[in-house]
Order: sequence, then C-alpha cells, then structure tokens
Amino acid sequence: MENTNPLENPVSKQEFNGYWIPRHNAKVMKQGLEENKAPFLPDSTGVIKAEPIYNMATGYCLPANRLIPVQFAKMQNGFNSNIVATRTTLGAMENGIKENEKGVFYNFKDEQGEIHTSSLFFAEQTQNPEALIAASKEKIQQKTNLKDVSMVIASSEPKEYLGTYMAACRSGMKLSVDPQIAEEFKSKLMPTLENDLKKQEERNKELPTLSNLLFDADKRATEITRTLSQSQAPEQNQAPKQPKKQTQDMEMCF
Repeated sequence: MENTNPLENPVSKQEFNGYWIPRHNAKVMKQGLEENKAPFLPDSTGVIKAEPIYNMATGYCLPANRLIPVQFAKMQNGFNSNIVATRTTLGAMENGIKENEKGVFYNFKDEQGEIHTSSLFFAEQTQNPEALIAASKEKIQQKTNLKDVSMVIASSEPKEYLGTYMAACRSGMKLSVDPQIAEEFKSKLMPTLENDLKKQEERNKELPTLSNLLFDADKRATEITRTLSQSQAPEQNQAPKQPKKQTQDMEMCF
C-alpha cells in the first residue's frame, strides 16, 4: 500500500489522524491570519471573495473542514480550478496524479465510526486536467442560488463569521465585512489555533478545537442559507410539500 504519511518519522494511524492533520490545518490558518492572507478575509474595500470548491464525487461544495484547508492550498499553489477529487475518484476515471504532487489530507468516519484518511487533488495536479473539469460540469450543483443577495458579516464571533462565509461559498451570494469586525474575528480565532498547536496534554480543554468550530460553522451556514432562501421566495411556503431530497452529509472531520 502506498505510504501517504507526510512525516519523516513513522507514526501510528491514531497519531496521524488525531494529531498531525488538525495541527497542520491550525498552523496553516494561523500563518494566514498573521500574514493577512486567508480566503475568508476581506480585501482593502471590505469585500470577501467567497469561492466554492467542489468535490468531483458529490458535485457539492466541500464542507468547512475540507474547504478552508483546500482553499489555502489553492492560494499557495496558484491553482485556478475549483474542482478536487480523491485518488479513488481519479482512478475510476483512469486519470492519474502527476509525479510528486501532494494532496490536501483530511479525516472522515465510516459507518462503523472508524477514522480514515484521504486526500484531495486539484485538476491541475492530474495528468488530464481537462478531462476532470469536463466530467465535473454536469455534476456540480449549487444547493441554493443567492447570487443576487448581498450580505454583510455582522459578528466577529468565529462561528458566526465563518458560518456566514460558508453560506456565501455554498450559495454564491456577495459578501463583505467591516475591516474592524475582521480584525476582531482574527483575534478571537487565534487562541483556538494556538491551542490546537500545543501538545495535547497542554491544551486548554475549555477552548473549542478548530475542527469542532468549523463543523459548527457548517451548521450555521445551513441555517443562514435556509432563512435567506425562504425570504427570497416566500411563495414557496405555500407550495405542496415535495418528497424530501437526500442532502449532502455533514461529516465531523478531525
């Protein structure tokens, strides 16, 4: 089996899943806040460019625990595509990964609760980027279209700030924030990131982990898009109820 462990020294699966990946994500986000280079931060005019990145397998925007680390990878590597796929998905398409390309690692739970690790690759990292992009066009879905809606982030609380950001990524709505709110958000998020970078026995258990915070932001994003959709189309409330469609699973990633 291919060794996908990015560490020089071998570590156990539990250490890799439970420690390295969350710590790496916290490190990347902390550096982004310090350099004022992060996908969820505004430009000099207060505008936030909320860009979705879609999972080829599902056609949906990635959840926060995957989207934000992947967005950082996109910024750092200068990728242009907004499509990612796992090694398994690419293999089924007979599309290989270029030599020496590294994906963005993430954890997920199976139906038995077992934690597994996978990685996501951008189209540019594959041997046939055009094939992946072309195959994705029919699958990409935006659950809620709010492209005509503009929203201002009103709260510097990380859950609210990132929840609103995730809502914009999913729905296409325009997003902005007062620079002061953004600065306050950075100062409130930093303790969580610094805490995640500590040894496990030294962490403040009263602070939320980054993984839990992003999971809560996903849930908040669902609430925001649902409320905005209902306000944009109130007549839909009078329509006969349709059979409930299967929604994208929200996974707790560690």
